[in-house]
Amino acid sequence: MRRLFVVALLALIAIGFSKSALAMSPFPQLLPPASEFELTLREDPNSELPLGPSCGGEAGLTLACRAFVVTLKNVGMHTVHLSRIGCQEPVVNFERKEPNSSNGWWPLSVVSRPRCTPWTYANLRLKPGESIEYATRLTSPDRGPGYSAAVAPRSYTIRVQWMLRGCTEPADGSDCLAPLQVMKTPYRGGPGQGDVEFQTPVKVVSSEIEVNSPVLPDLGMLEIAFEVTPNPQGWSKLLPQPAKCDGQAATGVECSVFHYAIRNLGDRAIRNGRHSCGDYSIAPEYRMGDGAWKWLDSPAWECARNIYVETAILPGEAAEGDFILSELTSEFGTTFFHPAGDYQFRFRFQTSACFASPNGSFCLLWPKEQPTVVSNEVVVHATEFVPPGKPQQE
Repeated sequence: MRRLFVVALLALIAIGFSKSALAMSPFPQLLPPASEFELTLREDPNSELPLGPSCGGEAGLTLACRAFVVTLKNVGMHTVHLSRIGCQEPVVNFERKEPNSSNGWWPLSVVSRPRCTPWTYANLRLKPGESIEYATRLTSPDRGPGYSAAVAPRSYTIRVQWMLRGCTEPADGSDCLAPLQVMKTPYRGGPGQGDVEFQTPVKVVSSEIEVNSPVLPDLGMLEIAFEVTPNPQGWSKLLPQPAKCDGQAATGVECSVFHYAIRNLGDRAIRNGRHSCGDYSIAPEYRMGDGAWKWLDSPAWECARNIYVETAILPGEAAEGDFILSELTSEFGTTFFHPAGDYQFRFRFQTSACFASPNGSFCLLWPKEQPTVVSNEVVVHATEFVPPGKPQQE
């Protein structure tokens, strides 16, 4: 379910601009109702569409890289003009049946926000009885990474939704759409848009079809290293200095800044995941001198908004970041280390990673085991702790 949550979150981000447009919609719906359109979906195993960088090797066998043909037919009595942004695919969103979701369906492959500036428009005239076809793979340049995540070997029930914007041609045959596609002044530096973008779309839903995702071969074991070093750069935009690390507290072990690197030592791309809070994937241990290693205590707690986020790591590359003990998502270290002296630290890193498509855009297969990797040792010097209000000795 954690990956489903991320998919849903990304899907909402991808189509958020449409929802914003709907909230401001000053224009009436000028198209006939959805009942005057027929939408069908079929798989195309002989498609000549390019596979793209996501679909090399075993990834090309998965459902995420399959090709489909969507056919839209005008079954009504009116000639219509359909608008779409000419530099991207039509707004056709794939869904898979998911009984545990609120409406019984879950996003599978969603068209992302246009990246072209300025936008250009296409004006498609569709007379009664005419139809158009649109072919795509579930993973394509216009479909955001991570949406086409249904690769687990089983059967899926899928459908598509096509969001139509446009108008009904008047009796004199004039072009009703061109005035709505006139570009307006860009808003806050964004792309120019026509009034048609602020029109409530007609949502046409297709028939359902059954598709299968095959069993992939065993891809072996994850090969990961975890490295930690003191970060002399200290605080940054990504890791701002918390208030509790002001003044003398900033010199304590609790506020020392560590830099980590999760290195992919294998020959396949992976995606590693972490929770936004309540995450125990990085667990610190410490000791002084030749003493025994000790776990750093962490209080049990729960967070209200926990998001699972995956990061792609290509072969030979690393995912990097910074942390302090008191700001790890599991809240390790709630007191200062004292007495003063040198403390040795090491960190146990628990992976939550999958083998991914060649460019790391989606998961292919989860390994049989998730390794725990122990980092190198790091020495941090702790100064004498002075309680608040007590003057330091000269």
